[in-house]
Amino acid sequence: MVTKLKEHPVIIHTARSRHTRFLALLCIILLIIVAILTINFLSINKKIKSSDSLETEYLGIVDAIRDSVVSIGTEKAAGSGIIIKEDGLILTNYHVISEIKENDKIQVLLTDKRIFSAKILGTDDKADIAILKINTTKLPVANLGNSDDIKVGEKVIAIGNPFGFESTVTLGIISAMHRDRGPTEYKDFIQTDASINPGNSGGPLINARGEVIGLNTFIVGGEKFIGLGFAIPVNLVKKVIEQLLTKGVVVRGFIGMSVLDIIELDSKGNGRIQEGVKIGSIASNSPASRAGLKIDDIIKEINSIKVTSSNQLRNYVAWLVPNAEIKIRIMRNNTELIIPLIIEERPDIKEEANQTEKK
Repeated sequence: MVTKLKEHPVIIHTARSRHTRFLALLCIILLIIVAILTINFLSINKKIKSSDSLETEYLGIVDAIRDSVVSIGTEKAAGSGIIIKEDGLILTNYHVISEIKENDKIQVLLTDKRIFSAKILGTDDKADIAILKINTTKLPVANLGNSDDIKVGEKVIAIGNPFGFESTVTLGIISAMHRDRGPTEYKDFIQTDASINPGNSGGPLINARGEVIGLNTFIVGGEKFIGLGFAIPVNLVKKVIEQLLTKGVVVRGFIGMSVLDIIELDSKGNGRIQEGVKIGSIASNSPASRAGLKIDDIIKEINSIKVTSSNQLRNYVAWLVPNAEIKIRIMRNNTELIIPLIIEERPDIKEEANQTEKK
């Protein structure tokens, strides 16, 4: 009997086939390496181009606005200013020119080295803003932006004349908004880490679009640490400019009360600052007293706008139109009330206007 062997496929491995597979694998590896290197190269090249583009962009911004920044000098002070109209209207801080006497001169130096004597068109010491006028035309004008659009962390440029070094440019970011500490009566400052020094006062803080978003005003610093810079938001500046040019003075709203922030703490000292403010005092014969507001009332809203702090309320009331009626939502003994109130013009502004008319 003959046993039939099972048939199996015969696989023959040759040196040639092993070599071909090895080369194929090597080619795949090389292609992967090339792809990775190409991706990395394109990424790096994109970053370099982006950096170059950003640098070029900032160079363009500085070139476009630098000639609209001027140097201002008096007998006792020096600062910066911003040309806001081509016929010679210049914006600066009030404190730059506040100490001049009757016969003192204010000199304005342009970037083209021309010097002009300036006269004061209007001042507002409570917001630290002044408007000057020089006798010339066809000046480069800065574009005033919108400070309500500012975001913390965005890049900004400051231009001014620190320590007498004209047209100094510094770069930084917006560090914080709505700072309520500073040398002015009305406080709502932009904080920046862009280098600001004595002489920068009255110069512009500029965003990445080349728009003025703030008026550099004061610094907090010392010999052993880097200072903090603060600027007046340009939207506040615009309101002051409009009133100074049309009325000669800034008219502010008046309610006639002082308010306090509300801080609630438990026995362990833990708690939080609450929304709303508490009335601490009320002036006699004031809109607040006539409306029936009382000490210890908690103000929650004005005209449906939430009250978050005493400083926010103060700034808001300042720009209410005199003789307009507002509605104040308060809490009194755990009862909610809506109190109508007629805004008046701030008394010291009336006195100032009357004195001006008598002169």
